Amino acid sequence: MTDLSYYCTEDDVRRLIGLTSSAISDADTLELIKLAESEVNYLTNSTYLIIQDSGTSTSGTTSTVVDSGATWDIDEWNDDYMVYIYEGTNSGECRVITDNDGTTLTVSPVFSSAIDNTSKYRIFKNSYKNETFDGDGSSIYYTRWYPILSTQSITIDSTDVTLGGTSVYEYKPEGKLQLGSSAEKTIWEDNTPQLCNVKYFYGIYPIPILIKQLTEVIAALMIAEYMIGNTYTFATSYSIPEMNVAKGVPYPHFSKAVDVLKAKRDFILTKINTVINPAFG
Repeated sequence: MTDLSYYCTEDDVRRLIGLTSSAISDADTLELIKLAESEVNYLTNSTYLIIQDSGTSTSGTTSTVVDSGATWDIDEWNDDYMVYIYEGTNSGECRVITDNDGTTLTVSPVFSSAIDNTSKYRIFKNSYKNETFDGDGSSIYYTRWYPILSTQSITIDSTDVTLGGTSVYEYKPEGKLQLGSSAEKTIWEDNTPQLCNVKYFYGIYPIPILIKQLTEVIAALMIAEYMIGNTYTFATSYSIPEMNVAKGVPYPHFSKAVDVLKAKRDFILTKINTVINPAFG
């Protein structure tokens, strides 16, 4: 089983709050990191793509990526992960992994052509979206999540729209899809509800340092809440001639650390608007 990666590590988070694994375990810290990731995604209306595995295919088909040097566990990547071809044949295409064995990823839907030994891939957590919506009679649609990584399909009133060229113009950073003059449908039709459908993958790669820091800070604040709510017992100690004394960390000191973390969180959030996601805010 591949060791999964997240926006930050357990040690990154504990370092901010001045704790070690003896105060809060890796398992508990990781659960808080996952919660922090969800909060960061919500705050920035996006997701951040962390490589879980990567390589160069040795062969393949329109529905498989084969890497003869891989040693994956069977069903390790099913459904919750996607494969992104970032170089070579099918570069820019992304597909959901529906099955895998030790050396082969099976995907859906099929790639536009057969994978070959020029295709370089990355495996990410799945960010596939399937949006069905009412058209507005215009030529422009903004996806609910952004930036777009790869548009898989567009369907308007049961008609498939050819991607690329002068048919569809993609403005990926803001999630904008504009129908062109050669498209099978030149407007997002609105004569009846729910006529329009877009399937796409979204996300930012690599993860910006500010997002990593924001995740660390939010997770550290969650740890503080966790520790205080559970009568934290991590301790310092001192000695006097009569005895050795262990004492809990004084609450005012811990509270001050929390205040510093909150200030850091707010500072990072003010920077995200212009640095991370231009559509944020």
